Amino acid sequence: MNTIEQLRSLGFTTNEAKAYVALLGCEPASAYEIAKQAGLPTSKIYETAARLTSRGVFQASEDDSGNLLYYALNPRDLMESIRSKTILETEQLLPELQKIPASSQSNLIWPLLDATQVQSRAIELIHQAKRSILISLWPEELTWAEQSLRGAEARDVSIALVHFGKPGSTIGATYHHPVERTLYAEKSGRGLTLVVDGSEVVIATFKMGGVVEGAWSRNESFVTVAEDYVKHDVYITKVTRFLGPEVVERFGEDYRKLRDVFDADA
Repeated sequence: MNTIEQLRSLGFTTNEAKAYVALLGCEPASAYEIAKQAGLPTSKIYETAARLTSRGVFQASEDDSGNLLYYALNPRDLMESIRSKTILETEQLLPELQKIPASSQSNLIWPLLDATQVQSRAIELIHQAKRSILISLWPEELTWAEQSLRGAEARDVSIALVHFGKPGSTIGATYHHPVERTLYAEKSGRGLTLVVDGSEVVIATFKMGGVVEGAWSRNESFVTVAEDYVKHDVYITKVTRFLGPEVVERFGEDYRKLRDVFDADA
């Protein structure tokens, strides 16, 4: 998603997004200069600039010659303004929506269609965590989840983290899964499993070629399966950590025989 598309997702029209980005690169500038920089028709720029000015994104000022020049709100202040406005509006709207009778959705499993949706939902759940977080992930996912996880750790949320690959640092109780390379090859990609407070789950697979499949749910059975999955990975890492040589000797490199669930005698 490029900058214009991201601004559109925050409520800008295409013309507004182009005008804002253009002005950042040439301020102060007249409406004509903004239009030229943005590739917009001059017939559209005055209306666009007026809307952005009314929202506090642009500020207009006359120069010594009486020409009207525009300045753009700097990106950090713009993002903070949007964030604050969104938080305020959602806090006001939620109680009103909750007054509307609705059927139970606790058994639904909601698809997450791309990496952005997976990341957004996972971080949201981590921020909401009050008691516990069970998470299984790869280094690529830890790069965007780490800050939120450390925030949860600072709130005294209990965390068990299974890391595929040698972890560079620890968050809560961190476990290094011992067969990450084998699993990556077998599954043709990476996996993410997140369970928060034993009540909500995000599961996703990041496949070779950029394909992402994910889901989020409060479904009790779905949550239980995911919770057991992470816990059993923790059990395995504890066993292999303290009994490593013996386990390798008994089950072979990469614990191949241990992972062969169809051979009870292996």
